[in-house]
Amino acid sequence: MAERILIDLSLIIILGILAQWIAWRVHVPSIIFLLLFGFLIGPVANMLQPDQLFGPSLFPLVSLSVAIILFEGGLSLSFRELRGGENVLIRLISIGVLITFGLVTFLGMYLLQLPTEVAILLGAILVVTGPTVVVPLLVSLRIRGKINSLIYWEGIVNDPIGASLAVIVFEIVLNSGHAAFSIAISATLKTILIAGITSGLGAFILIYLIRRYWVPDYLHNPFTLMLLVIVFSLSNHFQAEAGLLAVTLMGIILANQKQIPVRHILEFKENLRVILISALFIILASRLSLQDIPWNNPQAYLFLAALIFVVRPVAVLASSIGSDLNWRERVLLFWMAPRGIVAAAVSSIFGLELVEHGIMQGNLLMSYTFMAIIGTVLFYGITARPVARALKLAHPNPQGIIFVGAHRWARILARYLRQQHFDVLLIDTNKRNISYCKRDHIPAILGNALDENLPEKIDITPYGKLAAVTSNDEVNSLACMHYSEFFGKSGVFQVASEDPDAESAIAPWRGRTLFCGECTFDFLETHLHSDKSLQEVFISEDTPWEQFQAEQKKNLIPLFVITEENELIVWGTDNPPIPSTGDRVVYILTD
Repeated sequence: MAERILIDLSLIIILGILAQWIAWRVHVPSIIFLLLFGFLIGPVANMLQPDQLFGPSLFPLVSLSVAIILFEGGLSLSFRELRGGENVLIRLISIGVLITFGLVTFLGMYLLQLPTEVAILLGAILVVTGPTVVVPLLVSLRIRGKINSLIYWEGIVNDPIGASLAVIVFEIVLNSGHAAFSIAISATLKTILIAGITSGLGAFILIYLIRRYWVPDYLHNPFTLMLLVIVFSLSNHFQAEAGLLAVTLMGIILANQKQIPVRHILEFKENLRVILISALFIILASRLSLQDIPWNNPQAYLFLAALIFVVRPVAVLASSIGSDLNWRERVLLFWMAPRGIVAAAVSSIFGLELVEHGIMQGNLLMSYTFMAIIGTVLFYGITARPVARALKLAHPNPQGIIFVGAHRWARILARYLRQQHFDVLLIDTNKRNISYCKRDHIPAILGNALDENLPEKIDITPYGKLAAVTSNDEVNSLACMHYSEFFGKSGVFQVASEDPDAESAIAPWRGRTLFCGECTFDFLETHLHSDKSLQEVFISEDTPWEQFQAEQKKNLIPLFVITEENELIVWGTDNPPIPSTGDRVVYILTD
């Protein structure tokens, strides 16, 4: 028995992380592979049965995992990033939620022919657009501008609102009559009050203790997790589902205070979020049985289509009236309403409780909710990428490059890449260098690349790589450390150090060596002196790369590979690319 449990738990983790990795390799939202793997090992192969594996602890574990995900989401919600979109957000989580609630309830009653109680609960549950599905989509799409923050905020804030609304509606359904209105008002106020008090208290305790160094650095993350669990459990103890709202508010408070740094806490929670989302979706999909989904009901497909093409657009249009969102941003908002873990958990719990209270069609609540989850996840997961790209609001595979340093040879490289239609951005603290960039019409920013707030001031979505090319090796290393958060370790490069011993001493913190081991700042300053220094060769069957290299009488140093698909690959010493037929190699020749 114990061995079987170990195998099942291992299977969840292995397939979850494998799905994330495959999705990254093929540039597809991870949600699709997570659902596919879960469905294959659950209802298809019958290898995993989460209800038997976890027993009655399944839904508490799901709730606690969602709480951690929502806290991490709240911890990344900066008011600065939302500037200009506050009004739309407030309308989306108020007017938009009410419109979605009303329309879904109407469709449930008259299209699906559900009992009034079940239809109302279905409407309350499907107002959510949770971060477990929205965040992976945003990560894969790299949407530009404030619309990214708006979608992110809505996805995180909607989950606790939807869960709380479902609890309130459920109480009304069970206590229908003259007391229903007072129950709704009382439950709403109680949820807001308890969530506000516990979240504020949890944030205050954490800030107070860290500011006074009463918590050592190595315990910051575990201590924060402990407080998160306390806030979540206390809130839920006094009011059902108030915990999700409490942890979200606690994260938002911590994200926008200035007294303690929270970046290291956020990084830990981001890693934890990936693991939890992976496991939760595998578990969610494997719980399904083929009988749970109304595959043969035409009304179910009409309901799903109405949810996507009617309910969401109406809610967005009503919420964005009078805003400065353009038509492309509004269309993208239409295309971002997948349902996720919270909807699945709440519908499963309330469906069973409805049956226990004599409403035998309560099982249909879970059936149609799962239909909505699978349908919206697959639809948005498959179509969001081409739609976002067609609207010119996303860079799912960005090819641009940021140069830290705007001196002469950095400008030469930037000019060439601009001519090849790649996005470039130069950052420098030297006003003269920036003025030369403006003269040459090269995008540039006067500022310190190590400023933590700089990424919030610029749109980095068109860029997938960074090259730190200043004459200061320490600055280059720090820039690579800072921007590896955005581009990954594989996407940050720096020029070779003049001192090999110093380079090896800080190797773990350095970026990838740019071009070649001898390409120091002074070396490139000498050999990359004008636009004519850059040469390129087209690789063909008649001119393979190895043959071309061998024929050169001078030392050839490759800089970039531009593939046949117009993908920019920066040459690095640790994992040099292998040019193939149809590629172009940009290089310089030295004596």
